[in-house]
Amino acid sequence: MSYDANFDQTRLDQLAEQYLADNRAEGEVFFLSDSDDNRLDHARWRFEEADHDLLKDSGFKMHLMELLDTLLVYRAKHDKPNASQGVVKIRGNDITIEWLPKSEFEELRAV
Repeated sequence: MSYDANFDQTRLDQLAEQYLADNRAEGEVFFLSDSDDNRLDHARWRFEEADHDLLKDSGFKMHLMELLDTLLVYRAKHDKPNASQGVVKIRGNDITIEWLPKSEFEELRAV
């Protein structure tokens, strides 16, 4: 099976359609794999507490975490760069993912 460059964003768009239609929350989710199998090991949610609670209670948070796990494994399987860390940015119903080099990831996560 060949790598689908649109896979990440297509799956994120599907998740946004399902959960973020009326969302007003804005924030970021930093995620990282430290494991040999490139599974999701750490995630840091940067949202206002009320927004985080809404995303969690709706089921969005759980499904995003499951999707991130899938995306990490998918990228590693296809030997893509920066396959072990990145950030998801959520602005209302818009959701994007950026795969980052380890050094840039650590800089942004520390802010």
